[in-house]
Amino acid sequence: MKRILLGASAAALTFTPAALAQDIPSATERMEAYLDQFSGVVGPGFAVVVVTADDVLIERVEGVRNGETGAPLTPDTPIYIASQTKAYMGLVAAALDERGILPLDTPINAYWPDAEWPDNMDPADYTLRDLLTHQVPFDNGTITFLEAYVMRVDPADYPALLTAYSEPRDVGFQYDNLGYNVYAAILETATGRAWQDWLDDVIFDPLGMDRTSARTSDFSLDELSWSHMWQGEEDGWFEIRPKTDGMMQSAGGLVTSPNDMITWLQLQLRGAAPEAGLTASMLEAANTSYVETGMGNRNPYEMDCAGYGLGWSICEFEGFEVHIHGGGYTGARTIMAWSPDAGVGIAAFGNSDNMTGWWTQTVVRMFLQFLSDNEDADRWAEVRPQFYAEQTAELLQGRQQSEAEALAGLFWGGWEWQPDADELAAYAGRYTSETLPVPANLVVSGEGLEFQLGDYRANLRPAQPDLFGGTNTPFETPDPVVFQRDADGHIAAFTWNEEYFTRGGE
Repeated sequence: MKRILLGASAAALTFTPAALAQDIPSATERMEAYLDQFSGVVGPGFAVVVVTADDVLIERVEGVRNGETGAPLTPDTPIYIASQTKAYMGLVAAALDERGILPLDTPINAYWPDAEWPDNMDPADYTLRDLLTHQVPFDNGTITFLEAYVMRVDPADYPALLTAYSEPRDVGFQYDNLGYNVYAAILETATGRAWQDWLDDVIFDPLGMDRTSARTSDFSLDELSWSHMWQGEEDGWFEIRPKTDGMMQSAGGLVTSPNDMITWLQLQLRGAAPEAGLTASMLEAANTSYVETGMGNRNPYEMDCAGYGLGWSICEFEGFEVHIHGGGYTGARTIMAWSPDAGVGIAAFGNSDNMTGWWTQTVVRMFLQFLSDNEDADRWAEVRPQFYAEQTAELLQGRQQSEAEALAGLFWGGWEWQPDADELAAYAGRYTSETLPVPANLVVSGEGLEFQLGDYRANLRPAQPDLFGGTNTPFETPDPVVFQRDADGHIAAFTWNEEYFTRGGE
């Protein structure tokens, strides 16, 4: 595939680190004042770090890591960063390529010869680099769902899942998790070692990032930051447990602390860490754009993002080249960015999804606007806190309205059915799918059922006989779970998300 060297454009920029050095103290002071306006507002907790290659300009950590216990968020608290994982995996891939362990130009059909790919593509025409830059034209929602919510998928199961669930998509760049999931499975197939182990060996252990991991089991539940959803003044914060190890997948499966984020951003700005075995050519390979995204300003960062490297969107903003990646998951929003010509790195963490996606992005933009002395920066710094308050109120109202409308749908029949314990017990049991590598278990829980699929959990609320609605967080539109009976009237199977499960089985 075509290689796009966007990094060369930095030489043409007006600003240089030396010219900006005198502006960094002013930008830092203005940024601190901007963050003051969100103290006690963005919650339950937030963190912001701003660094140069050698100095920490800002490390602000406020609030709590768990809204129920009140345990404080600290600079060493591991926080889930979701899709930012891709940049770490991109550096691992660049290192393993340079070391000759797994070349990035390997065709994706070099492994799993029995896998059947969609008819629109020849897997011999696409490489591991194409997987990591979102250029292989196929979708597979089942793999991405299993990896992100259900279980660690054994690489040996990938050929069958690729064959059963893959679908064609349009040629070109299309951001998703799938390429990183497939790369990680190929990595384990090729080397016999999991992607988590490679992250430890290549990055975390050599750099001393001991509060960063792809396994949440490395920390106690009390140490970790939990995720949160705001339900309004009456119900407060809904706590969301940290992901299990089985849900920590290569496209979105890291926790890191603000202190370790400082180490990571300074690595990018320094461009190498020879003492850790990370060479300048590895960092350059990870931060080179290999594809034109076609997104322009149509992206969550509100920047001109024309290229994509190995886990970094490569953008232009306020005259600066910016390498950036965000992370979003139910109850959490995070972002990290660094600018090679401005000489700064910025990261923001929010352990709720209460408009924190917008807020974390403005943290990055505001510092760069202060640094460039944008004439509108002070006005934006004044109006954005009020906008945040208005938007969080609208978000809650919109979520409540959507939930009410979903529950009122005629399909559910008014949720009038109230089965007793014996009636519910008739649905409980083990169910299997012909293609999924994990069984489903249904157990009686309160006035309904609990749906268990690997590490995934959903509450099944009775709606009508043989019809339940499944949710696992507030405000969700219920997923229909529809049961079928055999000729004798016994529960024999159910459908959920177009997947058919039969009772019993191995």
